[in-house]
Amino acid sequence: MSFPSQPHGGPAGAPPNMALSFNAMLQRSVDSPQPEHAAEAPGQPPAGPGYGGVYSTSGPPPGPPALGAGRPAGPQVILPVDLPPQAFLTSAMLLDMVDKKVDVLLRDEKEYIGILRSYDQFANLVLTECHERIAARNPSFGTSPTEPAWLIHDVRLPGLMTIRGENVTICATVDLDREDTPRGVKYAPAEEVRGLAAQQKADKKTTDTRKARVLKSAGIEPGFGMAA
Repeated sequence: MSFPSQPHGGPAGAPPNMALSFNAMLQRSVDSPQPEHAAEAPGQPPAGPGYGGVYSTSGPPPGPPALGAGRPAGPQVILPVDLPPQAFLTSAMLLDMVDKKVDVLLRDEKEYIGILRSYDQFANLVLTECHERIAARNPSFGTSPTEPAWLIHDVRLPGLMTIRGENVTICATVDLDREDTPRGVKYAPAEEVRGLAAQQKADKKTTDTRKARVLKSAGIEPGFGMAA
């Protein structure tokens, strides 16, 4: 069996010197721009810098900027070309948090504390050595100056913890020098904190339902989480 011969230097149907032409064009684009010494007509604005025929730009329009003009007068701002690739990601701010202890608060008011190991462009997080922090308002708050406003308990979660980025409200690093003695809270047994949190959530739901009925009777649509 015989096959038709293909021209050397590229795929079938491509000219042999296509790679050489592309390399030459790429080299011209990265070289420093050379001023073009073309004759300029009197009274005409100077032409923009040329880049060996690959790119062409034009300067700002002559005269003062008009109301609503798309580009103000002045030198053109050129972005630096030495930025790292991470600077163009929406989740680039998470780069400095990798391998650090972070506190993540979700939209459903759940809170997780752990070490951030990985993330992606959608801000999906992967935590290790993770704890879920449950919190409830302290019923003894105000009885004495030493009673804090909140009771908390950290529940250890084994393995890896994956958090969907769209559910994250706050993600911040933890101060390691102050994490053992946080201000305004007091550690309590898990059963006590869970019981108080469940009771307070039920009370809030009852109050929101009552408010939603009053608003609906007045012709006002209830807000989020206040369905009657």
